[in-house]
Order: sequence, then structure tokens, then C-alpha cells
Amino acid sequence: MRNFQIRYENPALIPDEQADPASSLSDPGEIIIEPRRVRFFDARSGIDREGFKRTEIANVQRSGKALRIELLGATQEAGIAFQATDDWDAEAIESLLTNKPTTTSVRELPLQFQGQALEYFRIWVVNICLTLLTLGIFSAWAKVRNKRYLYSHTSLDGTPFQYLGQPIPILKGRLIAVALFLTYFISSNLVTSVLPLVLCAGLVLAPWVIVRSAAFNARYNAYRNMTFGFDGNYAEAAKTLYWLGLIPILAVGSAFDWGGIPALHNTVSWVFALLFPFWLARLKAFLIGNTRFGGIRGQLRILETQLWGIYFRGGLLFLGSIVAITILFAFIDSGASWPSTVVALALALLAGLAGYAFGRGYIQANSSNLVWNNTRLGTVRFESDLQTRDLGLLYLGNAIAIIASAALMTPWAVVRTMKYRARHTRVLTNGDLVAFEGSETSSVQAAGGEIGQIFDLDLSL
Repeated sequence: MRNFQIRYENPALIPDEQADPASSLSDPGEIIIEPRRVRFFDARSGIDREGFKRTEIANVQRSGKALRIELLGATQEAGIAFQATDDWDAEAIESLLTNKPTTTSVRELPLQFQGQALEYFRIWVVNICLTLLTLGIFSAWAKVRNKRYLYSHTSLDGTPFQYLGQPIPILKGRLIAVALFLTYFISSNLVTSVLPLVLCAGLVLAPWVIVRSAAFNARYNAYRNMTFGFDGNYAEAAKTLYWLGLIPILAVGSAFDWGGIPALHNTVSWVFALLFPFWLARLKAFLIGNTRFGGIRGQLRILETQLWGIYFRGGLLFLGSIVAITILFAFIDSGASWPSTVVALALALLAGLAGYAFGRGYIQANSSNLVWNNTRLGTVRFESDLQTRDLGLLYLGNAIAIIASAALMTPWAVVRTMKYRARHTRVLTNGDLVAFEGSETSSVQAAGGEIGQIFDLDLSL
């Protein structure tokens, strides 16, 4: 059973006359609901040195959405009272704290992916050939053909998803994206004097790319003939994207020589790497919180430190494989015999693939579970139970098959990955999907989406 993260603005703190006034909650903060206990996080002053206070539960009282949690080891009046999002949330929290079974009727909507590797291969190989023959022009049509196959073979509650994108707008967007990329390449390698101006223009343009890419992807994804929507604006995107100035620092730090001192480049890279998970958590919350379906916005409630921990541990797996590869190459350089050298090279390749597969598998499994399990869309919830070992083995098998087949097994890898994710994702609702009413939508330019793609901006959940 998953935990609940509840962000509060002004909770009604039930006073405890014997409590230390410094332990009082201030605004804003977070309540972490766990089995038989609750953790309070005070974002402004902190409950204790760690910022958390873990307390056992004495009693829980619920009336509709209102909850009152009494704390163990304090006076009878000590505790906290707050309003849950809805009756279902309140009942689920009460059940988590007291082991009391819920009475709300929850229905699971079957999520299935029924694509076949051979079918997708036929589409994929034709797309590759025509893209090469047309010097990339057909890539816009290839994207539409690929997405339409994958979407049409992914169904929720027996109804397939739809991809409504058209090739011509995508092609126009890609031409703009290529022009911008060439501008950056020329300014960074040939005409370096204009690089600062190009970087400034890029920093101004980046929030627009985020918003238009998300809007384009949402507008042309549909379910039951209703398209998704995105309501984020430039100001919100800029506030999220430039949190702590990470992106400008990275851009400036990597673009200049800084007197040939590598320590400055390394410092910028390490600062960005350490703060990247915090930045990514904010970006995901921005994207999900502004995505809507049938007029209802999504919600994501996670602690940024949770995502940081996942990326830190995943980074250790990558680091372990790098150490193993370094040792193997040192053995090769020591003048080992030819058979030993071949074995060492094979082991180095296997160590690299394994480090990539299980490092990526750990990060993808745990970050996906964290995000999906804490995402809400109206009455719809999600549960994901991806496993690091299974996903790591899947990625390792995919990598070996793609390398051994000169990329011809790519469709097979895509299909088996999507089937695994669908099997381990559950969609739950305590209402009816007819509650999602269609909302007015407008055409969205494809340029933002294509610029984001060419610069590898992963805007997916």
C-alpha cells in the first residue's frame, strides 16, 4: 500500500499545552501518511534538524473529507486536523492509519498493449528506408506512422488511444528546429563571437519550447475522441526551468573556456548533477499539474528529496560499472596475452552494458513508480510496480539484441518494453469516465514539440 503526501497551506493545529512551541507546524508544509504513523514536514522552519517529525498515531477520526489525527504519547488534545482532497482520499488515509478496510467502490480499468514486434517492424523498416532516401524529409511521416501504431494498440478499459498529429505541421516544426540547431552549432564552433547572443536567445526561447512542446503533445493525444490539453504559460515555465539558475549556469559554464581551467567546468557539471533531480521533480510537477483531460487537471505530489535519492543510488550503479571497466582496461594495458585481452574486452563491454541497463533500470523503475503512484486525474489514480531487476534485464536484453542485429531488433525492443510497462501499471477509479467532459481545444503549432525533440528534452511522464 502506497503512502500519501498531502501538501497543506493552513492546517488547523490541535494544541498540546505540554508541547514545545517550536514544534508547531507553520505554513506551508507536507504531511506524509504512512501505515500507523504520520510524518510532518515544515517547509519554512522545520520540525527538527532533519525537517521531519515522525509520530505514532493514537486515534483517527473522519467525517467526510475532514480528518483529525491524535498523536501517541501526548495529551488527548494534541494532533492535527485537515481536509483531504475528497472522501475517497480521506477514507484511504483512515484505512492506512488504522488498518480499517475501505468501503468505497474502486474499479480497475484494464491497461493493455497488444502490439506485435513483426507488425511494428514492417512499419519501422519502411520508415527508416524512406527517411534515408528523402534525406530526412519523410521523418515527419515516420513519426506519425510509428505513434499511430503504438497508440492504437494501447487500450484503456477496452478503448484504444489515438494520435492525431499530422505530418506537415511536424515537418515545418522540424525545419525550424534544425535551423536553430545549426545556428547553435555554427556559433559554438565557427563564429564563436556570437555565441553569447545565441545562448541568451536560447535561454529566452527555452520556456516557450517547454510550453509549446507540452501543448502540442497533449493536443494531439486523444482518448474516447477527447483530446488532452495543457494550460501552462511562459512565466510558469520560466520559473520552473530557471529554478536556482541551473540551466543558465550550465549553459554559461559549458560554453566558455574559462582560461582552460578544467576544475571550473567540473564544478559546474557537479553542481548541475547534484541539483538536477530537484529541478526534474519541479518540471514534472509543472507538466502534470498543467495537463488536463475533459477539463480536469492532473496532480502530482512528491517530495523532491525522494527523486534525488533515486538518482543518487542509480548514479552509484553507473559509477560501479565505470570502475569495473577501468580495472579491465588497466589489465589490458598491462601487456596481457591476446586471449586474455579478448576476454577482458568482452567483460568490459558486458560491464558497460550491465551498468547502463541496471543503472537506468533502477532510475526508471523507481522514478516511474514514484511519479505514477502519486499522480491523480480527477477520480482516476495510478499504481505502478516496476521492478529494478526485471527492467534491468529487459534493458540489457534489448541492448544486446540491438547491437547484435545492427539495430534491426529495435522494434522488438520497443514492443516488449511497452508490454512490460503496461503489465505493471494499474489505472483505478472510484467514478465513471463519463465524468470527463470534452473541453474546447485549439490547434497548437508543432515547432515547440520538434525543437524539444531535437534537443532531447524528455517531456514525458
